[in-house]
Amino acid sequence: MKKSTKIILAIIAIIAIIVTVIVVINIRKKHKLEEYIKPVYNYFAMFSEDEKVGVIDKTGKVLIEPKYLDVFIPNPSKDVFVCYENSESYKFLNSKGEELYKDYEGVTALQTSDINLEFDKNFLRFKKDDKYGLIDYSGNVVVSANYDELTSLKNRPGEILAKKDNKYGVLNSSGELKIEIKYDSIIGDEYFTEDYGYTKAGYIVGTKGSNGFIYGYLNNFGEKVLDSKFESISRVLKYDDDNIYLIVMTNGKKSVYKNSKLLIEQKYQNINYSDNSKVFVVKRNSNYGIFNLNGKEILPVKYKAYNLAGDYISVENDDGSKELYDVNGNKVSNLNYRSVTSSGNEGSYIAIDDNGFYSIITGDDTISNNYTYVSYAFNNYFIFRTTEGFYGLLDIYNGTILEPNSYTFMLKVDGRNSIQAVTADGVCDIYSEDIEKVISMKDAVIENIDDNYTVIHSRTDCYYINKSGKVVPNTEVYPNNDIYAFKNENGKWGYKDIDGNIILNPIYDFAQDIEQYGFAGIILDEKWGIVNSKGEVIKNPQYTLETYYLPIFVGEYLLEISDTYHCLELE
Repeated sequence: MKKSTKIILAIIAIIAIIVTVIVVINIRKKHKLEEYIKPVYNYFAMFSEDEKVGVIDKTGKVLIEPKYLDVFIPNPSKDVFVCYENSESYKFLNSKGEELYKDYEGVTALQTSDINLEFDKNFLRFKKDDKYGLIDYSGNVVVSANYDELTSLKNRPGEILAKKDNKYGVLNSSGELKIEIKYDSIIGDEYFTEDYGYTKAGYIVGTKGSNGFIYGYLNNFGEKVLDSKFESISRVLKYDDDNIYLIVMTNGKKSVYKNSKLLIEQKYQNINYSDNSKVFVVKRNSNYGIFNLNGKEILPVKYKAYNLAGDYISVENDDGSKELYDVNGNKVSNLNYRSVTSSGNEGSYIAIDDNGFYSIITGDDTISNNYTYVSYAFNNYFIFRTTEGFYGLLDIYNGTILEPNSYTFMLKVDGRNSIQAVTADGVCDIYSEDIEKVISMKDAVIENIDDNYTVIHSRTDCYYINKSGKVVPNTEVYPNNDIYAFKNENGKWGYKDIDGNIILNPIYDFAQDIEQYGFAGIILDEKWGIVNSKGEVIKNPQYTLETYYLPIFVGEYLLEISDTYHCLELE
């Protein structure tokens, strides 16, 4: 697979293209939203063997022949492709090869991420008489060319930062003016949740004063919360209630506001928030103190060091002695640990002593056995490592349940109540939620398919587990497939239908299940081929793929997911 083209492409994209894979639905009276929608990939850029780029659809059909230096697809569900003939010249084409937006000057997409090549899903920018406006993907004018500059607003995907007469405002996802054009700077506050995405993020607005910028704050609806009078403003990003917590600075001193109300006085050199313990740590004259979310002082500003561990706070006095308090300020005990951190299991904490040994603190009990590493797995189970380098599994109420005598690595399977344990010779054992060994596989690779299922595979074997780590059939994982991979008694793979009728004879060393685009890989003599959803071989095994994970195919092409989704012509 050729990689050099992608470097050129990334540079071109930063210079010339811009957009979003995120749709923000900003409904004021309805807070439970689905504003973060995964893009529908109907189209992919396709890289040929000679490093030219074209476009295919999700069935693998070639729509644009690979003859361009680069192709970007700003909205993968839309029939709109940005095709570069060279590093400076590009045009918008559709799947028929027709040039789009010829009646507009300087049409570009709006890049929404500084890290990934993600673009605005609603708008394209155009230029007229040295001013900028917005069109939709159908070519209709949404915002007239009245602005000096239009860019995607950082940390508010789907909204547009508009500049006019050296002042900034914000356009919403419909192109309407949401924030008046009167500020010298506007950024989103970075607030993000799994349920609401960036829709609850507010705006930090800046105004130039005689001594530099001063900042104010607007909520997610664009309503003023704090006047523009602060040297800096940052929002606390992780907490459980609907309030807005803001750490601000004036005259070099920091304070905290809860919405528009002063919560912690302006007299500290620094203030940090711990989302794990839900407390503010303040610093003044090299001493630390602790406040809660209501602004109540939990521990006075007199300690030389601190460590937060969920519901507990360890602090160090001037004489080096350590004490343990709960988050209400009640003293629990004196400590001789270097650190105490929350384990993830309610009521249990992981402590490290001055010799680097780990212990588990559970209420009044301490579990200690010269562990060189401890991590929480799930339920009441903890993974530990001995001084000999072997891993085991501990039930904090019933003792060791997997002895540390053969595993040189152990880890919780991501997002599953399941354990992966690996021996020195590369055998991976998978344990379910009830610590039953359900899979044992040499050189196993573990990949999450979705929120519910995980695949454990090698080049000759394949199993699926659910959230509890139980092995489930592929018919459960892919209920809408027409055919399913199976392995016969001789270790060869083929395909059957749901009724067990053989569709493709088991002659292969390995066979994948059909993936989301309707194709799957087969292996014979270490070479890859491709079958479609009917079990028809569309590419005989002939390709060497440098990948340890299960590849995804779109027709005859290999899907590669990096900074973009694009396909590669197999060599």
